[in-house]
Formats: sequence, structure tokens, C-alpha cells
Amino acid sequence: MRLGFQAILFDMDGVLVNSNPAIEASWKAWCTGNGIDFAAMKPRLHGRKAVEVIREFKPDAEIEAEWQVLIDQEMAMVGLTEALPGALPLMSALPPEGWTIVTSAPLELAKARLDAAGLPHPRLWVSARDVQRGKPAPDAFLLGAERLGQTPADCLVIEDSRAGIEAARAGGFRSVMVGPDSETDPGATIRLRDLSDLTLSQTDDGQPCLIAT
Repeated sequence: MRLGFQAILFDMDGVLVNSNPAIEASWKAWCTGNGIDFAAMKPRLHGRKAVEVIREFKPDAEIEAEWQVLIDQEMAMVGLTEALPGALPLMSALPPEGWTIVTSAPLELAKARLDAAGLPHPRLWVSARDVQRGKPAPDAFLLGAERLGQTPADCLVIEDSRAGIEAARAGGFRSVMVGPDSETDPGATIRLRDLSDLTLSQTDDGQPCLIAT
């Protein structure tokens, strides 16, 4: 399958890097300290802004203070982050103006994770503090397309979470879902194991495209 595009909007965690050990350890510690069942939270966790998860499970919390606790914990464990298969070759092959990262992580943590994984940084970012509404609202992806000077129809979103795929669909983006949930989520344009299943190519008229293998 060929997917033409002018720009790619990458989610970060679960698409470009494996940061799950640090994320889950931090949230488990937070849940233990606040008397919250982590097993009940986990399905509502991935792909969403931390402040929205905190607000859902501890509505009376001082949100920014609790969020900073989580950021500090995850920063302390950033060395556990690893690049996922196919991430570096694809990111390196794309022109700098042709991609960005749209993440629910705060910018300082996102940059630290890319550094730990040995991956390049985009010229432009969309991170947790750039939008009021996180995924599954489409705001972050719409802002990413705007910052790249593209329309949603000309962009591809690459995600690993249901919240991210829902956000892409709501914004009018085509999407590629990667990771262990890819076979069960019906909303993505295509579903793949990881980025190593994608090859960068060109259409007959010279436009960039991804070939799913």
C-alpha cells in the first residue's frame, strides 16, 4: 500500500521510542501514593495528557504540582528510553521541513527521551503545553499541520494509541497505527507492527510516499 503525503506527524512514545518502563513505573508510584488502582487507570493512560489523567482520577488535586512530580520521576528514569525499530532510518530520510512530533509529553521530557534514544529532534514541536485539549481531541495534530504549513489532507499521522487515532480521525487526517494494539483498532488507515514496516519512496510525479511492507 502506498500513502502519499507532504508531511508526517509522529507521536513519540510507542512510535519513535519505548518509554513504557519509565512511564508505567512513575504512574504506579503516583497511584500508590494517592490510593488509586493503577490497573483501573492503565487503559485510560496512554496517548493522553498527564494533566487530564490526573484530573480524571484525582479531581481535587493541585494539577500542576502533581504533574511536576510525575515529570521529575520520568526525567530521573529517562535513561531507560530506547529507540523503536525503524525510527532512526525513517526520521533521518525525511527532509527537516517534512515532519514534526506531536506528543502528550512536556517538551523538556520529550527532548530528553529523544536524546536518550539517539534520535534527531524536529525543527518544530507540538507538546503537552501547546494545546488546552489533548488527544483524543484533534487540536494537537491540527496545530502540527498548521506549523508545517500543511492541511490535514496532506499529512499522515503515525500513532500507537487509540486516543491518538481518534484524534487523527477527528481532525481529518489519514493515520498509520503501529504497535501491539494495531491489529485490534479499526480506526487507522493502515496498521503495522512498527516503523520498520514502512519504506520512504516517491510517486510517479515525484511526491513523497510511504510504502507499507
